[in-house]
Amino acid sequence: MNPVLGILLMLNNYVHDVATGLLLIAALWLAWSARDLGDSPSRALVSYFKRTYRRCVRFTFGSIAVIVVTGVVRAVNFMQFEWMPALGRGLTQVLILKHVLIFSMLVAGGYAWWSLRRRLTNLGGWDDA
Repeated sequence: MNPVLGILLMLNNYVHDVATGLLLIAALWLAWSARDLGDSPSRALVSYFKRTYRRCVRFTFGSIAVIVVTGVVRAVNFMQFEWMPALGRGLTQVLILKHVLIFSMLVAGGYAWWSLRRRLTNLGGWDDA
C-alpha cells in the first residue's frame, strides 16, 4: 500500500472511532445536564435546555454521517489494513475486543439518547418550549 494512502486510511479509522465515542459522550453530557432541570423547571430553563438539546442532536447526526462515510472506507480496507496485521502479530483477540467495546459504546449512547428523550417528553413544559 502506498504510504500516503496508508496514513490517510489510518486517519480515517481514527476519525471513525472518535466519532463513535462522541455519540456516547454527547448523550451522557445531555443526560447529566438534564439532571439540573429538576422535576418542575422554569419555562426559561426548559427553553434553554431545548436549544442545547437541538444543537446536540445536530452534532449527533453529523457524527453518524461521519461514522457511515468513514465506516465504508474502513470496511473496504479492513482485511488488508487491520485484520491481516493483527493476525500476523497474534492480536486478533484485541481487535475483536476493541470492536466489541466500540459497539457497546454505540449501544450505550443509543440507549442514553432514547432514555433522555423519553425523560424530556415526560417533563412538563418540554412540548411548549
